Amino acid sequence: MSQTQSAGIFAWQFPTDDWARGWRDKSASVERWWGSFPAGLPAPADLCAEYPWALGPFGKHGRPVLAPTAGAWDEGHRDGGVHNGSVVIHKGLFHYVYRGERPLDIPKQTSPMDYIGDIGLAVSDNGVDFRKQGEGFFRHGEDRQYSFEDVNIVHHEGTYYLFCNRWLWERFNDPAINGTFLAVSQDLRTWEKVGLVFPQARRIHRNGVVLQDPHNRPVRVDGRFIMYLNDGLVAFSEDLIHWTSQENPHQWPGGEGCFALTGHDPAHPDRILLFTGGNHTGRFYAIGQVLLSTTDPLKPLAYLPRPILAADPGIAWENGFAVEPPHKPISSFADCIFFNGLTRHNGRWWMYYGGSEYYTCLATAAAP
Repeated sequence: MSQTQSAGIFAWQFPTDDWARGWRDKSASVERWWGSFPAGLPAPADLCAEYPWALGPFGKHGRPVLAPTAGAWDEGHRDGGVHNGSVVIHKGLFHYVYRGERPLDIPKQTSPMDYIGDIGLAVSDNGVDFRKQGEGFFRHGEDRQYSFEDVNIVHHEGTYYLFCNRWLWERFNDPAINGTFLAVSQDLRTWEKVGLVFPQARRIHRNGVVLQDPHNRPVRVDGRFIMYLNDGLVAFSEDLIHWTSQENPHQWPGGEGCFALTGHDPAHPDRILLFTGGNHTGRFYAIGQVLLSTTDPLKPLAYLPRPILAADPGIAWENGFAVEPPHKPISSFADCIFFNGLTRHNGRWWMYYGGSEYYTCLATAAAP
């Protein structure tokens, strides 16, 4: 799917009054949503057997593990709820730092958008039953005007680094205001805002994901940390605070970069897996994987020809409908799941993903 050249905004982010039409448009379609994959790709019966470098297979938990809370900062709205977060293990508990949405609540703001978001926290003993912790972190004082979205967290030398997107909808095409934003914390509850990561950027830098190990610690390659961003950008840093971006001469199919992992395979310590989210071989939004290497972290070596995880047409909450019967429409994002966060714990991979841009769901896999 295309972005506006200047803003990095997806066309489908703008709301529509015709829910039914939007839902039909975002349903699975080989003609519309094949993405940038070559034509004629085979569909292996056993994806992970055919591509042994891939992480998986993942089995879905079942019902969502997090939903909007009526009347709260993350109350949700048509087409958006609680999703696009990051998960880490802190003091033995799962800490899910997530994006929560609500209807646009700034009457004087002239905007094409109908919602606004903040970032908050939920914790769990078992990775399934989450307890929300207070209000959103960032929309206070002058920052109430911004929408904060799409979290990627790493833990380095006692400090958590939270990268997210910040948007001012009235000027969404201005890279001096919008794009990758950074805050730091020691406890995942109290955050110090650092600010825009790329304040001098000439185009929007969004959806930054930092290369990390299975325990969500950032990994240096040739002495520098690496961040993959949308639209063919990559950035490097020596301290996780100051970043320099550049164009990546290499591209790969699969959509947005969602999570970058290395150090997960002792037999192949140089491997990098980049999880992607976007149009994938006929799916409106599904989760893919790209193989790279620390010897050249910019050049793709292989990619999965089918999603590692995709929406199931028989699952209401992955296709725009509420969990509870009678499964009323809650989102026009049909055939839509998006990667949220990943961590390794007790011999398993815990991958959280968004259902219909409204719920947070869980899939797990063995982690030898």
